[in-house]
Amino acid sequence: LDKGVLVAEREREMAWRAAMGPTIQELRILLNPSATQSTGVTSFINNQYTFIKALNPSMPFLVRESSDSSHAPVIYARYAFGEERSRDVSNMSEKEVTEAVKGLLADGTTLPGIGFLPIIDGSPKDII
Repeated sequence: LDKGVLVAEREREMAWRAAMGPTIQELRILLNPSATQSTGVTSFINNQYTFIKALNPSMPFLVRESSDSSHAPVIYARYAFGEERSRDVSNMSEKEVTEAVKGLLADGTTLPGIGFLPIIDGSPKDII
């Protein structure tokens, strides 16, 4: 692949992570890390947590472990005005969990009082 294509792809991947902070007030994951149904979300946490926190240092990104092995792994997003949405991520791959988080981000852009910051040149821009 062309180096320019790789750079553009990397910037696009970083852009959705950077857009989380203005839209999502808190991201919370509840899982049992030893349960087989949590494999994908565990991989997501291991591979994405650092990037998401680095790009959104003031957004709480909480990981809560449950000892109940029958508890399905769930991702919760809290938005402005106390609105909250969730996604069951049982038996999903890391890529599918990433898509679920992107879906929560997209959900937040449709709520009243929450606007999505446009992505220009791979970084969110303030609208005031």
